[in-house]
Amino acid sequence: MTITSAILAVLALGILVFVHELGHFIAAKACGIYVESFSLGFGPKLLTYKYGETEYCISLIPLGGYVDLHRMFKEVDAIEGKESAAFFNKSYPKKIFVITAGVLFNAIFAVVLISAVYMLGYEAYSPVAGIVKDGGTAQLAGFKSGDKILSVEERTIRSWEHFLESIKGDKPLSIVVERAGAEKLLSLVPKMTDVTLLTGDVVRAPDLDMSVRISPVIGAISTGLPAEKAGLHTGDVITSINGVKINDWQQIPAIVRGNADKPLSLRYVRAGAEHSVTITPIVPSGMENAIIGVTTKGGDLKLRENPAKALILGAKRAGEITHVILSSLRQLIAGKVSRDNIGGPIVILQEGAKSAKNGYENYLLFIALISINLAILNILPIPVLDGGYVALFTWEALRRKTIEPRIRESGQAVGMALLCALMVFTFYNDIARFLR
Repeated sequence: MTITSAILAVLALGILVFVHELGHFIAAKACGIYVESFSLGFGPKLLTYKYGETEYCISLIPLGGYVDLHRMFKEVDAIEGKESAAFFNKSYPKKIFVITAGVLFNAIFAVVLISAVYMLGYEAYSPVAGIVKDGGTAQLAGFKSGDKILSVEERTIRSWEHFLESIKGDKPLSIVVERAGAEKLLSLVPKMTDVTLLTGDVVRAPDLDMSVRISPVIGAISTGLPAEKAGLHTGDVITSINGVKINDWQQIPAIVRGNADKPLSLRYVRAGAEHSVTITPIVPSGMENAIIGVTTKGGDLKLRENPAKALILGAKRAGEITHVILSSLRQLIAGKVSRDNIGGPIVILQEGAKSAKNGYENYLLFIALISINLAILNILPIPVLDGGYVALFTWEALRRKTIEPRIRESGQAVGMALLCALMVFTFYNDIARFLR
């Protein structure tokens, strides 16, 4: 982790907290509520600036922030002349709007960031066939390895992802491919199958018995795994394993996964020179197949979308991420996912630094992901969190009676205890993961 990437990781957290609190602040101002202070961070104040009636400050601990709304509860005395601007005296719809505005701003911010990635440029794979399974759907339709897909039903295809999205249902499709400089017309009858996602959802997806061609260039090396110990570097091009010529990245895991603890002869090209190394795959704890600790470079295309389409795609992607997080949370509560997968501030900073090193696209997507996580965490109905206050004010509105301070304070104490326990647990997980 470089100093620059570490600073960018901390900056990402600061930006997200600022956006969240800005949501509360703007909503409070819009509802005529007196805001006493707006702080980025907790603890002792490092810098303060008074503008208008509000004090703005940067505090010592950067893992949070707050907006101090005047007289949030009845038992707190209001400043003379500010009674009508007190939070407590506002209607319940306004109270709930102010409380949920932080979550809303985090959600909107995530959509904006993802949309920005689509506008500025995102990685995708060229629509070129890689491994075509013998006797499979694609081969029966006439596909061959190396075919470049030009169109489906006369619609131009920009990327492999676009090609897969264009296949819906099991009706015959007219597909034009480029092969050896000439265009060929193929007729493909898709084979649709049920696929179970990590979220547990079952969706219908095409099974073409054909994969996208991915160049066998190493994009990243995992720390402490065989590839790093063998001296492989990012950018190395793997040319053969145990004498088998490698033309496509998909061949690498196919060979490695079944050769746990067996030395493999691997040849690669670096800076135009060919090298060889012996590497022994391992099966890490919690995994079923052997690995060597390398990942692909990623897409070979850089695509851009117009603002309108980028916004639609950004909202769709943010919705998909939200669904995955909520599904993972349900599985975690049900015990179907190990608690060891929970990460805390250390993991967030590590992943943030890693994303910053891998370019603006990964960095912006990382911030968007954490922004959605922050929104979901805050809307949970736990006392002291935004969701806890929403539940409190909703209950009071239904009862038409405020909850006694003693009961509310007891609930907040329980909520704070739960959050502290969660924080301790995530730090423990982070440190244990680091030591491993």
